[in-house]
Amino acid sequence: MESANNFFMIKSTIKPIWLKNIDILVNILRASLKSFIILIFFTVCVILTLILRIVTLITVKWFYIKINTKYIIRPLSRSLLFIAGVKLNRPKDVDILNAIIVSNHWGYLDSLVLMALSPCIVISNVDVRQMPFIGRIMMLMGFVFVDRQNNRSIPIVLEKATNLLNQTNLNVAFFPEGGTGDGFELKKFNSSFFELAFTTKKNVVPVVIQIETINKETPNQDNINQVVFHNSRGNIIIHLLRLLQLKSIGIKFTILPQISYYEIYSKYLSRKKICEIAEKKFSDFLDKNKRF
Repeated sequence: MESANNFFMIKSTIKPIWLKNIDILVNILRASLKSFIILIFFTVCVILTLILRIVTLITVKWFYIKINTKYIIRPLSRSLLFIAGVKLNRPKDVDILNAIIVSNHWGYLDSLVLMALSPCIVISNVDVRQMPFIGRIMMLMGFVFVDRQNNRSIPIVLEKATNLLNQTNLNVAFFPEGGTGDGFELKKFNSSFFELAFTTKKNVVPVVIQIETINKETPNQDNINQVVFHNSRGNIIIHLLRLLQLKSIGIKFTILPQISYYEIYSKYLSRKKICEIAEKKFSDFLDKNKRF
């Protein structure tokens, strides 16, 4: 009788091992299939972008950027989020037009969310552009790159972003934290790109992007790094393959009260003061809506 019990105990421990191996295999197959579909989408979008560029050669470059962002990059961003298993919890009507979007930052998915929900061009760190393959893709998707270690590059990027806002009626987004956070806490804001409020006379719209669930579980220290990405801590390709193994990622998109240009002008707000107001809006909202 005792030997029979031992047999069933051994058998019960073997079964979870087999199940675990099957789960690993399924996750690898899921990531492989998603990667293949993403490559197909990118190939199609590259072809469409090249065709559009040829067709619009006789027009001004702003027309090409506007059409490419609205009708190729935005649908591509939506498709990539869907393929990755991202489910967005967002307001029914996202109506952000020709504004400066300010958002918290914890990886590459938040950029896709911004580009999927409005016609938007994102300012990102230059080290991302230098990544093999990924950098080329981000250039294709219309990212503007800044070298935050080189103060001379900031005025150049500000000029580009100003022209984009004034000439295309698109949105321009940036991450004032200057780098990716850990998915839990907000980092200190940098005021440099709030200068856009003065050079463009546009409204500043704070947007909070939160990770709500990972495989329908609450984010924690064990699973958060499968979604959050830090440039200095690992290879983006490996991280992307790990992320694509996930079944689902729940993300919430919240638009906070804007800082209008009228308010900025009438109250004589400085660049640093605008930054402080935006940071407080984020901090207050996150303190009231802690999820972890």
